[in-house]
Amino acid sequence: MKGIRTVTAGLIFLLAIMSMSIFAQNKPIQISVNSIRTDLNQAALKLGIQYIQSLDTLWNKDHFRDWDKSLLTFTPEFNVETGNNDAFSSISGKVSGFFMFFDTTRIAGQITPRTDRIFHTLPASAGFETSNAFHTVNGIIELGYVPWYQMPTFKVPKFLKHTTFGLFLQGGYKFATDTTGIAIGTGGNTDESAEKVSQPILRAKARFSIDTKKLFVDKNKSQGFAIIGTSDTWYDLLNDKIYYRIEGIFRVFLTADHFFDFTYERGSGAPNFNQGDQFGAGLTFSF
Repeated sequence: MKGIRTVTAGLIFLLAIMSMSIFAQNKPIQISVNSIRTDLNQAALKLGIQYIQSLDTLWNKDHFRDWDKSLLTFTPEFNVETGNNDAFSSISGKVSGFFMFFDTTRIAGQITPRTDRIFHTLPASAGFETSNAFHTVNGIIELGYVPWYQMPTFKVPKFLKHTTFGLFLQGGYKFATDTTGIAIGTGGNTDESAEKVSQPILRAKARFSIDTKKLFVDKNKSQGFAIIGTSDTWYDLLNDKIYYRIEGIFRVFLTADHFFDFTYERGSGAPNFNQGDQFGAGLTFSF
């Protein structure tokens, strides 16, 4: 038990250190504070912290290994969703490597990626999933495929360039850190996963998301509205069960980096896979 907690604490510390080094490089992080109505119809406070890089940001990184038709880069990703009462609870961290390959052409004798063709991205990640109670910790390895078709010169309908899609295979193990409290939980904070403690994990996952960016912007392009949606579906291969999570956000841009969000969530996602719902409103800050 002590060894598992030591390994988990070490992994979290490593991810935190890596994240701090990236903050110094002007990488994106979002912090949100929301007043929500939980699955048990209780008022609660929700805190969200997220660090994630988009594929176009990764393309501009200096520290990657590149070849004529491909490149390799690494980045940490960290996501926290927690709150009081029976608010959804999900904490995850991972280190991801992205292998991207693409067609090329020669311009003035230089090999250049063809931005009128799809870039194919193969992400590989290793990390953990848990809730704010830390009763269990899932060690997860993930492999996936994400096509990148958002280049301005790639000819697809304009609305598709506001979307992303990915397919993933996740495998790992569910560790118990506190067997006395695993079954504790109410409403949206209940663990409804069929994955068993001290047993392997094997899932298939599909993700589709849309982000309209700014709609109806003002003349200074700092204020406006946006619609953001994410749909995740998991198939538990070992327990023959399907989980899902849907999130919709109507975003009001107060400034370029400060937003007021109206949110709706159906399903908590990993690791609890709670299928309740919650909605609310609050502020989000982007750094």
